[in-house]
Amino acid sequence: MSSTISTEDFPNPVGPASQPGSVAPAAGAGVPAERGAERATPAADDDDYVPGPPVASISAAALAATEPDAWPGQRTAVPWYGLDEAWSGDRWLGSIMLGPDGVAEYGTLGHGDHPARRPDDLSPRRFCGVVTMARLDRRPGGGATVLEPTTLSTLAAVAGLGLLSDAWPWAVDKALRGDWLHQQTELAYEVAENLDDAPWRAVQLPVDGKPTRFRYRESEYGWVLAAELRECWLGAYGRGVTAYGLGFEQVTLDAWEAYEALPR
Repeated sequence: MSSTISTEDFPNPVGPASQPGSVAPAAGAGVPAERGAERATPAADDDDYVPGPPVASISAAALAATEPDAWPGQRTAVPWYGLDEAWSGDRWLGSIMLGPDGVAEYGTLGHGDHPARRPDDLSPRRFCGVVTMARLDRRPGGGATVLEPTTLSTLAAVAGLGLLSDAWPWAVDKALRGDWLHQQTELAYEVAENLDDAPWRAVQLPVDGKPTRFRYRESEYGWVLAAELRECWLGAYGRGVTAYGLGFEQVTLDAWEAYEALPR
C-alpha cells in the first residue's frame, strides 16, 4: 500500500487565517510523514460509508452492576469511541456533558499525555482526545430554554474547543485572558459552521475497520477531525500526534479497563 496521503482540498478561504478556529493555509501545510500515515486514503464521494452498528455494544446495566463508580457516560446508550488497538500509549477518561435529564450528550476519551495542570509546565503535550456526541433532536434545556439539535458542526465546534482548552495563554496578561478565551471560542464556532469550505479538508480514516470520511483542519494549536456515523457524531482533536495515522473503534465493555481516571 502506498504511503502517499491524498486529501480533498476545499476552496481557498477568503481573508486571513484565524486561530484555533482556523488553520494554516492548505497549500503550504505538508502532510506529516509519520508512522502509520499510510492508513489515510483519498476522500470518498457523496455516498460515504457509515460504519458502526445501529445500537451501542456497551451494556449499561452490566456496567452499573459491576462498576458502581464508573465514568457516568458508561451507563448511557451513547456508543463511545476511542482509538483502536494500534494506539499503544496511555488512555484516560476525559470530561463528560450530561443533559438536564441526566443523560450523557457527549464526552471525551483521552489518549497520550495527561492534561497539563501547572502553568509553569512548558513541555509540549502529545495527545489525542476522541469526542463522541449523541445525535439529539431539539430538546428542553431547563426552564424555558430549548436546545437545538446536535449536528456535525456542533461536534466540530466542541472538538475545536477541546483543542483550545489545552492552549491556555498563561503568558497573556491575566486581565486579557478572558477576552482571549471569548475571542477564540467565537472563532472555533464560526469555523465549524461550514465544513465544506476551507480551512476544512476531507480525509478517510478507519472506524470499526471501515473507511470513513472525516472533515479535517489544522491550526497552530493542533488539528481537529469530525465525522458523521449512523448512531452518533464522532470527532477528535490533538497535537504532537499525526491525525493521518489514527484509527477509531467503539469501546466495548471489556475495553473500559484500559481507560484510567485522571487524578483529582
